[in-house]
Amino acid sequence: MSAGILFIVLGIIGAFLPVIPAIPFFIIASICFSKSSEKFHNLLLNNKLVGPHIKRYHENNGIRLKEKVILIIVQWAGILCTSILFIHNITGRVLMIAIASVTTVYILSLKTAKK
Repeated sequence: MSAGILFIVLGIIGAFLPVIPAIPFFIIASICFSKSSEKFHNLLLNNKLVGPHIKRYHENNGIRLKEKVILIIVQWAGILCTSILFIHNITGRVLMIAIASVTTVYILSLKTAKK
């Protein structure tokens, strides 16, 4: 239950930060809640914003190619804009690029759903 709540918080943060993709955190939260709280699991599945993504992931074990492309483009656009406008040291820029690279690899590693 605690892990599910943690991943919900990370998903909410990810919804507002271009560095972190939100949907994978909500998917992980739904997996945690499926083991600990049917009530919270159903709340996530029935949520109008994230529910369809979670259901599609569970039914097809993946996300659509279009969603992968959008996630990666938005993430990298946000990273580049943020690092140019707000991050003025090389360490911060390298860290942001490293995080974006890892999340890009994760997104690409997810199975591509056909529906």
